[in-house]
Amino acid sequence: MDRIRSIIAYYRRRSPVTPLWHHGLLMVAVIALMIGARVTFAPWMPLFWPLLIWYIVFSLHFLLVRSLTANDDWADERADKIRRHAYDFQHVKDIYIKPTNFEEPTFPYENPDEKP
Repeated sequence: MDRIRSIIAYYRRRSPVTPLWHHGLLMVAVIALMIGARVTFAPWMPLFWPLLIWYIVFSLHFLLVRSLTANDDWADERADKIRRHAYDFQHVKDIYIKPTNFEEPTFPYENPDEKP
């Protein structure tokens, strides 16, 4: 039990990306071992479901780490990057000048029968 607590304490002292890298490396190693075992001495061993479950857990872990590291600085950097790589520069400039509002658009003719 003390060994598990020491492992948990180790990862709490590290950045959130460290357990993600360790989890990914462990996943790759286990996948290699499972495929090697299936090819050599255990052709009956299932691969799909264990790997799918582990992939889903790894994906959720990745999304959790990415969401925990997002902050205002990251959002500002991401917005600047999107603005720098925008293809429609005039549209971006228009947003800066007059931000989008959610008002109902006005039409010159309310009734289609009122056309001149």
